[in-house]
Amino acid sequence: MKKIVLFSATFLFFVQAKAQFVNSIGVTVGVSAGNQKFYFYEPVAISRKKYIVGFNASVFGEFFSHDYARWVTEIQYDQKGSIDKQPNQNYPNKLQYLSWNNYLKLRYEMYSVIPYIMIGPKLEYNLVQSTTSPAIAAPFLPIHVSGAFGGGVEFVSYTNFKFLVEAFYNPDMMPAEVQPGLHIKNKNIELRVGLKYEFGGKKESCNTPTYIED
Repeated sequence: MKKIVLFSATFLFFVQAKAQFVNSIGVTVGVSAGNQKFYFYEPVAISRKKYIVGFNASVFGEFFSHDYARWVTEIQYDQKGSIDKQPNQNYPNKLQYLSWNNYLKLRYEMYSVIPYIMIGPKLEYNLVQSTTSPAIAAPFLPIHVSGAFGGGVEFVSYTNFKFLVEAFYNPDMMPAEVQPGLHIKNKNIELRVGLKYEFGGKKESCNTPTYIED
């Protein structure tokens, strides 16, 4: 928890220092469905594990005010892992990560909603590991890289606060665990809801009708 607070404070300080480039800041919370693939090499085999449900939360900043393309950076807490189903019993593998995510956001403003897609890398730091699979004999890597792509909808309002919903697919781009004869990769599906604050003077406008009195 102390690490999460420290990363969040650093992120917010960075946002304040670069306020001239910041379009908005916000938070999200949601649920994650985690899965893993075990890649065995002696002999060669792939074992796909069962999903496990977790929690995610983030703070983010949206940079620049281009109508159709923006940059989003966020600090995210995310729970991952899987259920290793064996004939004798089920073995839960639970992981907790703190990640720094950077996305290209492509958006299109409509009258009442703003649909968008996001894609980019995630640099993930392993906070806590609680794994019970007999095959796992080494700790997961402290840092690894994954990718994420997804989309969402932001609801237009007449205030500076905007409500949004998002969905992401998040597969590892490199193994998250490496030991002799075995590599493991995580896969997550994330559903999130969020609230962002848009700074004054940066209202959405590219496709919103403008009325002029005669």
